[in-house]
Amino acid sequence: MTHLSNEDELEKTKFINGREQQDFSRSVDETRLAKKGWKKLRLILLVGFLVGLTLLIAIVVIIVLAPKHPYRPDLKWYDKNIVYEILPECFQDSSFKNVYIKKGDGVGDLKGILACLDYLKDIGSKVLYINSIYESNDEDHKAIVNHTKIDEIYGSMEDFVELRKVTKEMKMRLIMDFIPNHTGKQSQWFLKSQKKEGKYTDYFIWTTCDPQTYRHDLMVIGGGAWTYDGTRKECYFHQLESDKPDLNLRSADVRQELESILRFWLDKGVDGFHVQDFQHLYEDEILGNGTLVNGKTDSYAKLLKAWKSVLESYNTKPGREKALIVTAKDDLNTTVEYFDAGVTIVRVTPLSESGASLTESNTSLAERMETKLKIANSNLKRIGWMYGDKYSSRLTNSLDGPVQIKALLTLQATLPGVPFNYYGNEIGMNDHPTLSAPKKYRTPMQWNSTGTGFSQNTPWVDRNPDYITVNVETENAIGDDYTTLKVYKRLQELRENESFQWGKMSVYRDGDLLMYTRKADGFPGYLVAINLGTSKVTESFHAATGIPKEVKVVFHTHKDDNSAISLSDTSYILDPSLPLFWNINKIL
Repeated sequence: MTHLSNEDELEKTKFINGREQQDFSRSVDETRLAKKGWKKLRLILLVGFLVGLTLLIAIVVIIVLAPKHPYRPDLKWYDKNIVYEILPECFQDSSFKNVYIKKGDGVGDLKGILACLDYLKDIGSKVLYINSIYESNDEDHKAIVNHTKIDEIYGSMEDFVELRKVTKEMKMRLIMDFIPNHTGKQSQWFLKSQKKEGKYTDYFIWTTCDPQTYRHDLMVIGGGAWTYDGTRKECYFHQLESDKPDLNLRSADVRQELESILRFWLDKGVDGFHVQDFQHLYEDEILGNGTLVNGKTDSYAKLLKAWKSVLESYNTKPGREKALIVTAKDDLNTTVEYFDAGVTIVRVTPLSESGASLTESNTSLAERMETKLKIANSNLKRIGWMYGDKYSSRLTNSLDGPVQIKALLTLQATLPGVPFNYYGNEIGMNDHPTLSAPKKYRTPMQWNSTGTGFSQNTPWVDRNPDYITVNVETENAIGDDYTTLKVYKRLQELRENESFQWGKMSVYRDGDLLMYTRKADGFPGYLVAINLGTSKVTESFHAATGIPKEVKVVFHTHKDDNSAISLSDTSYILDPSLPLFWNINKIL
């Protein structure tokens, strides 16, 4: 062991004490630095807290004081868009563009519709409803041979696929006919049912009968009749013509076949279906002697719900909703039953189904419209307002001139619900003056004054002689800003306003003067006033409707008028227009 001297011990002690002193000093310095760091951190945290609190207060103030965005409902495509109904054989023939003459020249087709999509978009048509294009054995295209095949006079399935592709690119919807009541006698289903082949035996409604004495009622549409079939040696039932035997919708196999047809077209991208001849779908129970007894109400609802269920299975995300549509024509009393069964839209007409003109009707249009609107009530937005189709007279033939056409087009565009425009109504096309029904309702679309706009070949049905003056080209070209077509286009633009899209409605009537307001919370409202009589009407709309005193005219059917008036001081004069006149006032 080594021993240190006294001097060494002393030096050692000094060294140790020196290090301790250094360590102590260093510790003091570190403590001072730490305290400064905490003070700085606390200051930073305090400043951050105050800044955050200030921002929070500012956000709350902004939320409280900032104007609230008006409520916008989640409208589906079928809630807000007009529907343009096309009879394909009468709209546009594309055949003349081909080098070689082919079957179908002079008949409108799918390629013709494709060629006119820009026109349809220009006039505000976002939903196309194409009447039956299925393979059939009749001129009406209702004696269906194959529900999933395109009739060759309209083109091919490839043409349909191309049409659907382009309409999707243009953000257009496509509705087709669904014809479940019957088939044609040449369909495979009927041919097999004649021979009693397996499940097809009961695909149609048969009864034993004596060919000499069988019951054969005078057949009227909807009345029904029996026709003897020499192959099966029995009678089959049909509510329409004898070439259209009724399907037996009480058969589960038939119902499954019909649902398969829906799925076929839904897979092709179709957005909805109009059920043709819905009122004939369920014949009553048939007794052994051929007598029919009541018993179809529940069956209607079951069918509709089943078909709606098929459509809803394709509603996989927003924007893919599908529509199921039926027609009730002049009957609003049955629409509630249809809605309860799942129907999306029920089409009705504001006009009389009797075919009489407005001036010949016993009840004024103003009174009829007031009644219809009250009956429809909460279901108004699901009503499809239609003026004619391929089975009934055009709008113009119920009126007495172009001003009335514009008035009813205004009514159609501004009511809650869905406008259905039959092709050509937007230019005021008329029934053919000499052809018989239904051809007189189905004349070729009048594109130009030379008559070649539809086809350069001889049309399958005569053109209306007034095509020279009533046509798209002329109504777009002339200097008049208030042609029927130009008014129609402006109405579709007006309809885009929020109050016409989903605004509440209040209806008022004073004799022949029909008035209603449309107002969505947070958006400008509108007053629509239509004189449906034959005399001038002087009206204080403020007193009649209780709307704000100050109003401004925003649109007129036949003249410029943007006057602002005080309705509490001034009454507005509506001239007679034999019998219709209208204007729209914007509530300021």
